[in-house]
Amino acid sequence: MAKIEGLRIQNFRALKDVTLGKLWNTQETAPLTPMTAVIGKNGVGKSTLFDAFGFLADCLKIGVEEACDMRERGGFENIRSQGEN
Repeated sequence: MAKIEGLRIQNFRALKDVTLGKLWNTQETAPLTPMTAVIGKNGVGKSTLFDAFGFLADCLKIGVEEACDMRERGGFENIRSQGEN
């Protein structure tokens, strides 16, 4: 079974630059465990983190343009972090 060892999200809604776990170019970092808890105050991006997984799945299923418009995401301009290129 495939598993996600790491993830980097840049300019996705409130998440400007977030790295979790081991990426292909950071082998010294520990990978995510099979059960990873996400804890934080209200409004810090926990739900946005999970929507990033949903967005990725939607992109693979139906394509990027359609995924931007799905699930009340509001299109590319609303997905990209405000003020970022």
